[in-house]
Amino acid sequence: MFIHELKIENFKGYNGHDNEFKFNVPDGEKEGSGLNIFVGENNSGKSTVFEVIEFLKDGSKKDIADLINRSYPEDIASHLSVEMTFTGSLQEVINAHVQPNKISAFNSRVYNVDGMSYFRVKRSSEEDVKKIMFWNNAEGGYSNPSGIDAPFKKFYDNNFIWADTNPSNEAKFGSTTICGSLLKEIASGHTQTEEYKAFSANFQSVFNDPASELRQKISTVENKVKEVFSSQFGNANISFMFEELQVENFFKTISIMIDDGVNVSMGEKGHGMQRALALSLIQVYADITCNIQGVGIIGKPFYLFIDEPEICLHPSGQQKLLEALMVISKSKQIFLTTHSPFMLSSPHLKNVGLFIFKKENNKNVVSRADTSPLFPWSPSWGEINYKAYNLATVELHNELYGLLQEQSQRFFENEFDQWLVAQGITQSKQWTREKKGVPGQACAVTLQTFIRNHIHHPENFTMQGNKYNQQDLNDSIEQMIHLVS
Repeated sequence: MFIHELKIENFKGYNGHDNEFKFNVPDGEKEGSGLNIFVGENNSGKSTVFEVIEFLKDGSKKDIADLINRSYPEDIASHLSVEMTFTGSLQEVINAHVQPNKISAFNSRVYNVDGMSYFRVKRSSEEDVKKIMFWNNAEGGYSNPSGIDAPFKKFYDNNFIWADTNPSNEAKFGSTTICGSLLKEIASGHTQTEEYKAFSANFQSVFNDPASELRQKISTVENKVKEVFSSQFGNANISFMFEELQVENFFKTISIMIDDGVNVSMGEKGHGMQRALALSLIQVYADITCNIQGVGIIGKPFYLFIDEPEICLHPSGQQKLLEALMVISKSKQIFLTTHSPFMLSSPHLKNVGLFIFKKENNKNVVSRADTSPLFPWSPSWGEINYKAYNLATVELHNELYGLLQEQSQRFFENEFDQWLVAQGITQSKQWTREKKGVPGQACAVTLQTFIRNHIHHPENFTMQGNKYNQQDLNDSIEQMIHLVS
């Protein structure tokens, strides 16, 4: 089961109701097929999407007034809503992970369109925001079937690594942390083994068998309590019964030790290593929970959200993490935000759902990078930089220059420059060639060829005093984009 579509209405920087996302879902084959990457300027709504998804599942302790969009102070929205549509093996997942008396309430809301199954839910301040609403496709409306809120929260797992998450928290062993969930997942399958049954029998023998040495000492205390109680409140038997420990409670005193030459606890390592370990743990948890072995066993849906994974990770660490996420996303759905070129450096980037975020007129505006690709090999890092940050780069200039040469079939500098002139671009610059360090005669060239020659021939001493600036680079790129067919 995967997140197919998300619609946001008046939530923080998302104004109005036309904020829609169609996410990539894993296809089981291509690396990156289930990876969704958000890039763009700060304060453009990338992390807000994570918050929206968390809000839909669990609600929020914040006042709704603090979440409603205020893009236009003179016309503040009256309500907010979040709508999400799931797809995939919905009924199998529902049957496996919804409590039995609520399965029919979930399954009755699954609908089919063009051979695909969908399940749509909504949380809105127009209704009771504490209640999750299920879409009824036959009736064309939402409702809240009795008793489905708690089962829905347990239906699937969202796991977030926020940019400001303290990584040591994820390495603790509480029931809601990654480590706690990871070891509980491992141990839950161990309770039926002979080893665990022997442990359980020994526990009962030591703590609850009247013949045990510990139990006899405890009975002395029980008898004294009984005497005091009976003298003051009436006759009654008093006994201390030890219930068998829950598996997840076994791990609460565990510490993670890291030995990279010196064996110390995780908390004593640097923030970068702590974050790297937290990201490693969450990858392992994703792999275990989504690849449960056994005939007829359906794994619980697990969605991984990583906010700026590059924080405290050096470039090679970022690239290794991206490689791992690319492989994992063949079968699991992953979402991440980033500003780093190293998190976008992959031969499989074409398979990824890449979303460009911008702030326009105080509103968050989002587009997919593949809606208007510049190149047959899109998206490239230079193209992403230009679309997301309005940043002109030499990489994009090189790509556009080469693409236009290919489209025009003009591969020599002079003939390509003449082709550019024929397209309406003027030869506004002078370029002086050097041969064995000796300058030749200056000749008129277009801005595009002038910049291209500077990029390709930094050794030209004669031209070092006559360089292009960032505005020149931007103008040249804009002109070439207009020529791309």
